[in-house]
Amino acid sequence: MNLTDENFEAEIKNAKKPVLVDFFAVWCEPCNMLAPVLKKVSDELKDKIILEKVNVDEFPITSQKFQIDRIPAVILFKDGKPAGGFIGVRPEADIKNWLEKEL
Repeated sequence: MNLTDENFEAEIKNAKKPVLVDFFAVWCEPCNMLAPVLKKVSDELKDKIILEKVNVDEFPITSQKFQIDRIPAVILFKDGKPAGGFIGVRPEADIKNWLEKEL
């Protein structure tokens, strides 16, 4: 599911699991490279996390709120609050290792 400026707060706060949010833009090639990696990792960890996406061009209010000035940007939200994240493309193994530590 894609998050919007309107539903972001409620979706993050009401999530039963930590939420991994991918801030992206359709024109961003690194974003397009990272998306399938995040999908694969989130599928493998589906019992532990939820993957959501925010298009920074369509929903600038949410992007500004979290000071997203470079993409792709990934933030892990736990209990409705940012718990960590990274900017740029990362290898699948690095993302998995980071998530295992954060969860």
